Amino acid sequence: MSSSIFLDSFQLIIALYLFYIAIRGDGSMYRFNNLSDEQVEQIRTPLRIWYAVSGCFAAADFAFSALRTSMFTETAAADGTVSLTQRFTVDALPFLNDYNFLSRASTVCTVLLVISLFGMVIWLIRTGKKKQ
Repeated sequence: MSSSIFLDSFQLIIALYLFYIAIRGDGSMYRFNNLSDEQVEQIRTPLRIWYAVSGCFAAADFAFSALRTSMFTETAAADGTVSLTQRFTVDALPFLNDYNFLSRASTVCTVLLVISLFGMVIWLIRTGKKKQ
């Protein structure tokens, strides 16, 4: 199993887990030491939405990355250059046939996912400090 396939699979697992905790709405991802039970109940719905949106970012990242990995083959030459070989095209959505677009889209989704999760942690810390 190549590392890119492993990373794509890991992105899918993250997306599925985020959707699972968003749908379930309970568990360790909803328990915080600095918040009372009443505060946790107040933030449950925003957290579920936040987890679902983060799951969408992770799923989109998986889709762009997996498509790029399966659509293009990178071949390194002896002189240090890398050539791309396109295995297939998506005629209905021609913008998906661009390696650079897929790379940028995957990077943007990763950045949005990280910002979303860090933003959630900061929001939870500030919420805990405000309510005390």
